[in-house]
Amino acid sequence: MSAPLTLAVCGNIPQHKLNITVDATASRVDIARLKCMLKCVFSLSEEEAQVLTYLILRGRGAIAKDIAEALGRNPEVVRRALRSLYMHSLVVRRPYPLRRGGRAYLYEVPEHIVEAVAKLCREVQELDELVKSRGNGKG
Repeated sequence: MSAPLTLAVCGNIPQHKLNITVDATASRVDIARLKCMLKCVFSLSEEEAQVLTYLILRGRGAIAKDIAEALGRNPEVVRRALRSLYMHSLVVRRPYPLRRGGRAYLYEVPEHIVEAVAKLCREVQELDELVKSRGNGKG
């Protein structure tokens, strides 16, 4: 049976549960560790990692303007990060009509990416717990 992944979040994003299908147990990951892992694994810039982290934790799509407001970032910086994430297939986008005319894109993280990140988070947490349980081996 699958369980939802619980992500402990801090910073500008409120705490919430992100329901994604994972293996057997729920895990807890803090936002700084998640962002750091995404930067390292995907060779992302700080801005790209921040935007991708936000979208993963949000659990649904968002337009660049809303992402920029939520993160307190310049909208052009967010749009540039989203373009890069899109070019690297880390997000998908679809046209999103605006109320007052015009068009934006709604960006989402594909489910297979979210699931892979959830698995990676669990594995890193297990490694961290293993290292802590064994101590430094001195003494």
